[in-house]
Amino acid sequence: MRQMATVSRSCCAMRDACCVKRRLSRITHHAPRSRAFTLLELLVVVAIMAIVMTISVPFVRTAVDGGKGMTRAVKDIQEACSHARAMAILQQTTTELIIRPGDGVFEVGRSGSGTSPGYLQHERTTSEDEYRPAARTGGGGGGFSAKLPAGIVIEGLGVNGEDWTLDSVARVRFYPNGTSDEMSVVLLSDQNERRNLWLEVVTGLPELETDAHKFKAR
Repeated sequence: MRQMATVSRSCCAMRDACCVKRRLSRITHHAPRSRAFTLLELLVVVAIMAIVMTISVPFVRTAVDGGKGMTRAVKDIQEACSHARAMAILQQTTTELIIRPGDGVFEVGRSGSGTSPGYLQHERTTSEDEYRPAARTGGGGGGFSAKLPAGIVIEGLGVNGEDWTLDSVARVRFYPNGTSDEMSVVLLSDQNERRNLWLEVVTGLPELETDAHKFKAR
């Protein structure tokens, strides 16, 4: 009897050992194995990063340079023209873009004359009291004023076929029907860059020309 009990305990111990071994084998089999990146995968990641940087660099440069130099000057003049046109249409009144060529200042104001485009007499004047600037507002619904950045000057200014480059004040009118006077502004930078902004009189919208051979005559 004692031998049978001993044999029975030995069998139980062997059976338990086998069960533990099988459990350990299952755990080891299902455990996740660590996996390193292959050289091909690393090259793919590097290539994707290079493509992203190539695409993003021009946008970053534009955002940085947009606040200075010729880019800023062109943007300010386009915004001034668009603001004057929108103001004329929305308020149904003739609006003026006041230009001071010597100072490089552009302002939007209400015209003191109700003359229609066909009968407008664009008179030359140097008086500061010949226009009424619109009130500035923080909500963008009033006037607009901008000054050309340092290093940018007005090389030429033509309004309705006349040269106003040397005058102290020039005025370009925008009308309630969306049309405008003729205007051509040539900008010159200290790096000898030139840009020509001109108005399409039928639409009153500003256009930009970078090719000096295609500049509009003043």
